Amino acid sequence: MENLLLELPEILVMPEKLLPVLTDINKYRYFLIEGGRGGAKSQSVGRIVLYIGEKRHARIVCGRETQVNISESVYSLLTDLINSYHLNYDIQATKLIHRKSETTLNFRGFREQGAFNIQGMEGIDVLWIDEAQAITKQTLDVLIPTIRKDTAKIFFTMNRHLSNDPVFEFCQGRKDCLHIYITYLENQFCTQALKTEAEECHKKSEKDYNHIWLGEPLEQAEDALFSYEELINTKANIYPLRENYGYKIAGFDIARYGDDKCACVSIRQNGALHWEIVFVDQWEHKDLNYTTGRILTTVNEQNINKSIIDEDGIGAGPLDTLNKGRGLQNFVGFKNPSISYEHNKFFGNNRTANAYKLKDLVMKGHIIITDEGLIKELCTLKYTFDNNQRRVLVSKEKMRADGIPSPNLADALIMAVSLIGEIKYAQEHQFQTHPKYSKEDNLLNLAGVR
Repeated sequence: MENLLLELPEILVMPEKLLPVLTDINKYRYFLIEGGRGGAKSQSVGRIVLYIGEKRHARIVCGRETQVNISESVYSLLTDLINSYHLNYDIQATKLIHRKSETTLNFRGFREQGAFNIQGMEGIDVLWIDEAQAITKQTLDVLIPTIRKDTAKIFFTMNRHLSNDPVFEFCQGRKDCLHIYITYLENQFCTQALKTEAEECHKKSEKDYNHIWLGEPLEQAEDALFSYEELINTKANIYPLRENYGYKIAGFDIARYGDDKCACVSIRQNGALHWEIVFVDQWEHKDLNYTTGRILTTVNEQNINKSIIDEDGIGAGPLDTLNKGRGLQNFVGFKNPSISYEHNKFFGNNRTANAYKLKDLVMKGHIIITDEGLIKELCTLKYTFDNNQRRVLVSKEKMRADGIPSPNLADALIMAVSLIGEIKYAQEHQFQTHPKYSKEDNLLNLAGVR
């Protein structure tokens, strides 16, 4: 590699570990460069992008999930490189243009005010997404199919946030992706000042050091309800179905918006305290007659004993049809009203209170969750605090505005869990006898008179 470094133009000098990005650039479509601070990830990709723009005419986009203004982009990094190496670029207020090759570099956020900003992406030659740990799956699903050129190159640079970051999962295992992990320890150009900062961080907190400087993902975001690891670990909570158990509850979340799906999750009681996810389903058809029929068919085919339907939105229609139109008694509605502080000093609404009942089942090892789609949705649930400092789950509307897909399966499971207490109470009291007594006897007993 030393000889290669000597032969490279000065603008392309970078850590040896990242040189395959140059030597093998024609072998891959995607390039994921991830690791900790000081690994020269952005600096190296910035050099490559500018060099490509010097040697050929190219349309280059440098993007992020959101971008309020140009200062939040890699614009400053690139202009510093242009000035340092006297590159033949015209530095404009919002873009860079090479004076000879006429390459253009534009900067954009892919999601603005909740809407996708991907117009004109079809013909680009190079896409570079920095801070790629912030890119949502929803953005990836819209963005990637838009880049249609066979020869296009897509670079991701990131310090991983969580183990299931969408970009990391998208790239993992792909044969058309070059994946390089690098830290400051593998960057021969890392300054002594950065090394000193890393050492000071290591002295104070090994956890922070591992995340910030070694690029290890966090187990859980600070405001996340669940970590990926604790949900995956529920697969080990094997508890065989016991005799006289097997009661099934299903939660139905009914879609209200364009990209939403209707969802069903059914849980089965394997023992007095233990439950297991036994059925997961989603559908896009939003016609209420179809949805009502789908619910009824699911309940019959899955032998579900009791069902709960989201009643706050259009789910009230199917619920009324099933209860009033058909006279069925095993369907109830789920509402999410605010809870008064006097009634609950910890949670601000019904959805949050029941989400934490699910959290309790997970932490005690009383539930088995094996469906990957459901696990990923549960990982997107986050909480905030209301005016009374009580926990409140971030609403679906806020998640949607932030580009996070609606957690339909997760909400269906939360609704199903909300009925567990009622079922257990009925089971515990079904064999209790109620001796006959007169009103007078009852009053005497209450008074302590025999």
